[in-house]
Amino acid sequence: MGQAIVHLDQVFVERSAQKTALEDAAQAIRNTIVGRLHDDGLNHHDVQFRVKSAESAAEKMTRRDHDGLLKYPGGLAKLDDLIGVRVILFVESDIDAVAIALSSQFICHDDEDKTAMMRKNGGIGYAGRHLTLEVPAHNPPNGCQEYTGQRFEVQIRTVLQHAWAEFEHDIRFKGSSGDNAEISRAFTMASTLIELADQQFVNISDILKRLQVESATDAAQETKLLDAGSLQSVLARAFPQYRTSKENQYDWMVRVLGVNGIDTVNAAEEWFSSMDPDRVARIMEYRFSPGQVRVADDLLLETLGESYVDATKEVGSDINRERKLRSRLRKLRPGSD
Repeated sequence: MGQAIVHLDQVFVERSAQKTALEDAAQAIRNTIVGRLHDDGLNHHDVQFRVKSAESAAEKMTRRDHDGLLKYPGGLAKLDDLIGVRVILFVESDIDAVAIALSSQFICHDDEDKTAMMRKNGGIGYAGRHLTLEVPAHNPPNGCQEYTGQRFEVQIRTVLQHAWAEFEHDIRFKGSSGDNAEISRAFTMASTLIELADQQFVNISDILKRLQVESATDAAQETKLLDAGSLQSVLARAFPQYRTSKENQYDWMVRVLGVNGIDTVNAAEEWFSSMDPDRVARIMEYRFSPGQVRVADDLLLETLGESYVDATKEVGSDINRERKLRSRLRKLRPGSD
């Protein structure tokens, strides 16, 4: 028993000493994920992170299996969840794309769709899509160079799944009536309703996309100044096969187009209706369907080249945009250096 107490104290002291470094790493990883979602035009509600407390880490290190052996005998270095990130999306159909995007940027050690497994086995509830990732030593994301080798867990779920899981966790793990049969039945009913609501959110997203594609640009719209709403309609008509981007990205793309002299609905319509997004997609080898704004950005980059980089490298708050654009331009135009 004395050895167990000493070990626990050592873990607590070691984890406490890591606090600032882990929080800095978590913030850098979170910033990288937000940047990647923005670059790929993946619509999301929020990206959150947490660093496991010293108390929680120490408690986890004392856990034993059925044979009485320590589950985590390797110490803190063997814990993958000292840093946890949660990506919250609006529609369930975007979960796969986000998982692929993050697995492309970081080393992926594990990818488990616990919600799908639960449903397959007839269960009710939301366990989420869980990834175990690592900051790569080779070509680490900008801002994460100091944290190569750092492992972390990512949980991906929708806003509705997030609300259900947070409330359920609060009741079952913090309340005194978590195992009450009446409460369990109510949670089961709520989970079923949320699953149906998630399906309807996907349907609504698909209907909106179809309506935007079907809507025609009338004569009064031709000289109308471009804004986020009209640009979304333009891109939906031009790229119906690609997913809707986050709302603020359309605002950003309006600014990007403006510095390139494209500031009316008609001008944007002419530009994008004449382009071939599928050809650029083949060159870029997208691993999933990107957002419409990302596709537009790549099309403009391929068409305008260096002048596009110079004109738009400082549009927005991404300090790494110029570096990213030049990397993408080399792929779009081999030998452009």
